Amino acid sequence: MPQRWDAGNEILRANRVPAILPMRDGWRAARDCPRLPRGCRTDCPMTPDRILALVLALTAPPPAEPLFPVIAAGGADPRYPVVAAACPRPLAPFEVEGVTVACGKVSVPENHAAPSGRRIDLTFMIFRSRSLAPAPDAVVQLHGGPGIGVVANVAQTSTYFEELRARRDVVAFDQRGVDASAAAGSRCFATLAANADGLVQASRGLGDRLALTRAMTRDCLAEIRASGADISMINTGQNARDVGAVMRTLGYPAYNIYGLSYGTKLAQEVMRAAPEGLRAVVLDSVAPVQAAIYDTLALPFAESIQSVFDACRADAGCDAAYPDLRRRFWALWPQLTAAPIETPEGRVTPDALFQLFEDRNNYRRNLQGLTGYIPRIVAELEQGNPATFVAAAHGRLPLHPTPEAALAGLSGLDAEARALAEAALRLAQMGRLNDQAVALLLERLEASRAAAAAGTRLVDTFEAALRGAAQALPARPRRLAFASDYLRLRAAVPTREALAALLARHFDGETQQRLAVLAGMLDAGQLAQVFARISRDNAGLDHVLLAGFQTQMFACQEDLDINSRPGAAAVNARIRAEYGWPESLTATFEQMLETAFYAPCEEFTRHPRPGFHDPVTAAIPTLVLQGAMDVQTAPSWGALAARSLPRGRLVFFPETGHGTLAFSKCARDIGVAFLENPEAVIDTRCTAALVPSFVLPDGRRSR
Repeated sequence: MPQRWDAGNEILRANRVPAILPMRDGWRAARDCPRLPRGCRTDCPMTPDRILALVLALTAPPPAEPLFPVIAAGGADPRYPVVAAACPRPLAPFEVEGVTVACGKVSVPENHAAPSGRRIDLTFMIFRSRSLAPAPDAVVQLHGGPGIGVVANVAQTSTYFEELRARRDVVAFDQRGVDASAAAGSRCFATLAANADGLVQASRGLGDRLALTRAMTRDCLAEIRASGADISMINTGQNARDVGAVMRTLGYPAYNIYGLSYGTKLAQEVMRAAPEGLRAVVLDSVAPVQAAIYDTLALPFAESIQSVFDACRADAGCDAAYPDLRRRFWALWPQLTAAPIETPEGRVTPDALFQLFEDRNNYRRNLQGLTGYIPRIVAELEQGNPATFVAAAHGRLPLHPTPEAALAGLSGLDAEARALAEAALRLAQMGRLNDQAVALLLERLEASRAAAAAGTRLVDTFEAALRGAAQALPARPRRLAFASDYLRLRAAVPTREALAALLARHFDGETQQRLAVLAGMLDAGQLAQVFARISRDNAGLDHVLLAGFQTQMFACQEDLDINSRPGAAAVNARIRAEYGWPESLTATFEQMLETAFYAPCEEFTRHPRPGFHDPVTAAIPTLVLQGAMDVQTAPSWGALAARSLPRGRLVFFPETGHGTLAFSKCARDIGVAFLENPEAVIDTRCTAALVPSFVLPDGRRSR
């Protein structure tokens, strides 16, 4: 669930210029609580009574009294009304909507300085604490981006914050103008519908995608103006005021922040401009407000790669086996450019070597441990030997110790002790498989119950029939015309008449009659689901424009006063001088910035705010978490942010990438301990265990 410095990430993901940067990742019932389960943990035994409690919660009729009374009451602050809404599916296993998790919308002013004016809705989730006596101060997650929401990833969000839920509710919401909190007026449906053919081609990697998105950005801005929405209100300052509004109306007059990536930038603005009720702050993978994030797009990569060289030099065994590692690594760049190494599984190129470093940042792939092989990979590639590199690239390296490996390495056991150990290991493996099977069955049960309650069977039938009819249209112009109208229908009021008009325009004969009969059988709730699915069906096409556009709404309006083409050139010159990068690599980053940031931003009106980029000096207890492998926010930025905070403390994690909580229990436990007592001394001894050891030429470890 962690988001990257997701503005830079969106630039990279949208502009895969070379393949060098392919970017754009058991359950515990409450004790003494016979009525319902309170959550899940994969490290807890799934006892029969706990499974029974969860099944009963999933199959029982709705309780007479609301389990989230603040939502049922319309919110705790009448200035910010709340309505309930169905949570996106799938939920995580062992989550029960209305019991452990609830979703809805909060209405806030478009401009907090004009509360009687136009309003926007923010979509939120609340994850209940696992405790029967939870702390009153919840944690609000501020997601990354800017422009990448979290509500659609309800399952990932719930598991990512499992430790925090031991004592506190966790609230997450999509920020204004983003994903589920983007109103129809800011989604540019007409622009998307008018470019259906170009969007389809661009989604397949065909056509001039950059020219298409530049033109569509211009049209999208015009469409937003025509809708009456004020895009200048999509900014971090208004976002900061949204945070307090959401937490107060959800019943948390005191609260804590967990900010990740862009969310740390937003958290800093909350600390400075809207701190009412804010108890403590965790800044994870920091984007300091004073940093020129876009000019320095390459800096996190430079520091992350350098961290491997520094760690090897600090390790006596690695330094002796692989001296002068940085020079040797960068010497491979021209060598592999001129003569890539051919293997049965692909070519070893500079791009592929660079990818190896970026892969360490992907917590979903669980590649901690890869650092220890990099010096050996460099030494082998110097000799034209790709063996370890290929094993690393295809996931065949033993990065993590297994129980089997530990058992095989034991000595001094007699036959009976070894047999008992092997039996215990097999039983543990069977237990894990049983837990996974139970989790899958319960997840399917939850989905089936939700589908039955929502009445989606008929919706599924209608959707399948409509898709089949559209695919059977005999000519490409007719299919494109249908796609364009289908896109436009997302902005329409969900009425039977609007759906009937779509069917009548594009189909005839038996096909039209059959679709019309199915549409006529839909009740009001099912009709609304059809229109909601129209939006989801086209999410892939939306991403061609909107993923970048949602980032640019923030970046182009409020960050260009400290970012510029000359600024990026100066940063990249420093990276070449200080980190040894070849000019061809920094040129790639400059080109990506030009095509995905500086050029599109020329379509926007700038709205810089005085003081926005000044260092934050708020005296609020703040824990700053930063990882050495982070390629989205520079490892050095944690110290930069902490430097100006009078009550800020930095914890730096070796062998950790973007979103430290996802990489180690050490980080999660430190975060939980801080929120329990923000004034206590932080025990950081567990970070020493994260320092990598290195594989030597003979296969031994350096320590």
